Amino acid sequence: MSNKILNTYKQKILSTKFDEGTISEKGGNIEIKTSYAVGNINFYELEVTIVEMSVTNLADDENKFYLHFELREISYAEELFSQMLETITDLKNQQKLKILLSCTGGLTTGFFADKLNEAAELLSLEYEFDAVPFHKLYSVAFDYSVILLAPQIAYQAKKAQEVLNNQLVLKIPPKVFASYDSAEMLKFLRAELENWKKTTAERVIAKVRKGIKSDAKILSIVIMPSHSQSRIAYRIYEKGVPIFEETVIKNKLNYINDLKDILDTVACRCEKFNAIGIATGGAIHDGCVDLDLFISPEINLKKILEEKYKVPVTITNNLKSAALGYYVQQDKYENIMFVSRPVGYRASGLGMVLNGKVFDGAHNMAGEIHYTTESFVGKEDWDKYNMTDLDKILDGVAFEIRAGISVVDPDLICLRCQMTPDIEKVKDKVAEIIPKKYLPEFVYLRDEEMQEYVLLGQMILSLESLETKN
Repeated sequence: MSNKILNTYKQKILSTKFDEGTISEKGGNIEIKTSYAVGNINFYELEVTIVEMSVTNLADDENKFYLHFELREISYAEELFSQMLETITDLKNQQKLKILLSCTGGLTTGFFADKLNEAAELLSLEYEFDAVPFHKLYSVAFDYSVILLAPQIAYQAKKAQEVLNNQLVLKIPPKVFASYDSAEMLKFLRAELENWKKTTAERVIAKVRKGIKSDAKILSIVIMPSHSQSRIAYRIYEKGVPIFEETVIKNKLNYINDLKDILDTVACRCEKFNAIGIATGGAIHDGCVDLDLFISPEINLKKILEEKYKVPVTITNNLKSAALGYYVQQDKYENIMFVSRPVGYRASGLGMVLNGKVFDGAHNMAGEIHYTTESFVGKEDWDKYNMTDLDKILDGVAFEIRAGISVVDPDLICLRCQMTPDIEKVKDKVAEIIPKKYLPEFVYLRDEEMQEYVLLGQMILSLESLETKN
């Protein structure tokens, strides 16, 4: 039966009309190829048939779509294939990595940018270089992924990185700049980009593994929804050290099915785990997730998964896990508030560690700040402005932070919000109401950094839950 479904599915894929590129079979698997992205569909015959889908953006060699699932129903498999093609098509207009050069007047970097564009085109690298004088840097820099500072303004790099904390800021090597050596500059840039992509996992784990005594294998999962590209990252920890990890990247979440696909695949491909920890948005109450957008709050997710996989399941709000993950890898702060507003969301969520402990509240809904903001913002205005207008988003995030500061007075605010990348602007907006002498420290975190803290925090919470049961 499975071979029949597999053959039917392959034929449906291969017969799909795709104007952007080609769909072909290679060695029993399928490749989707365009000038700007490559998609791969691999099939694994284990105890069941596992389908693995991925899309790589040729501009930066990054995965933009990744998932795997057990091939059971053709309709569900076709839906996932459609999402894959949608992701590939969407990449057409966002393929180039935008890089900004800056010097005192912009003349020399303008000349160098032209040379780099010529070299990138010759080498088929999807980079786009521009140049700007330094006094205009902060008015345009937020539209670029990488900022390159000429040697004469290299002393500004530290300040620039503090302001542009969601971008990679680099100092152009003097020898490279003096000779306008495009080849060496591109080599330097690619190496620095690769280093930048590395996660903080090793640094984080090194600080906490000494306190991990359990031999239990924990499957830690973090669900990070977004308007355009949602991620489900998962990792198996043993003695606090990650031994296996992957990230599912999708346009749309199918909450329970996505989790079952991951758990079924891990069960087939890896050694047995002793517990499952899931970090997700929403309030978690009696095993249910109050997150109406993806799952009914009446469904007891914990019970469903424990009955199917026969191991303990711990479900936690992802911002509480993030706050704990950040807390355990540092020694400076005892009271941390993690604030996150994903792209396309009306409100932020808050996660708090107070006096070194995760704060849940009486019903596990501490930090659901949207119940406050929704009470004085009309729904029509909320939908119209608060998801698209960057100034309105800044106002909303600042209000939510002020509310949190007023109630818990944290030492540190960790902010994840792609629409408000300038942390200094956020602080200034918060300070319009709260006197500066009462403001905590602020740090801005990118999605991949938050993901690391959530995975770590959820692993620790799962271990604590196991110890409590024992």
